[in-house]
Amino acid sequence: MLKRYSSLLVVMAIALACSKDKLETKPSIKIKSVNATELPRQMDLIILLEFRDKEGDLGNGLLTYLRERLNVYYPALNDLADSVSNPIPDFPKTSQGEIQVVIPADLMDQNSFQNDTMQFKILVHDLGGNISDTITTPVIVQLQD
Repeated sequence: MLKRYSSLLVVMAIALACSKDKLETKPSIKIKSVNATELPRQMDLIILLEFRDKEGDLGNGLLTYLRERLNVYYPALNDLADSVSNPIPDFPKTSQGEIQVVIPADLMDQNSFQNDTMQFKILVHDLGGNISDTITTPVIVQLQD
């Protein structure tokens, strides 16, 4: 009788091992969508992120993005900050969801005579002090008039 159930136990053990919870203490983020990769000069960049976080404590955390300029002009007449950290609004604890990141058009406007080409690196910090991996947007071009 034990032999009869041993194969069933093996199958159940494999099934349980394969269905392990893949959530981690460290939050994970990925880009779900970007409103455009070529933006008119006055258009904000909107990035929709998907997140997963085991503790669900990303609400009231911190979101940081770093602009990586791919065409830099010296001297910059209107040198703007290349990194921004903003608090994530409070929301009920949840292990997965979406966060919308809006990067204002005026932050991307570095040169009013040529297109500005850039990428953004994004990461989040949860309330437990855990930091996600850094993700990178596609190349973004802000078109000049």
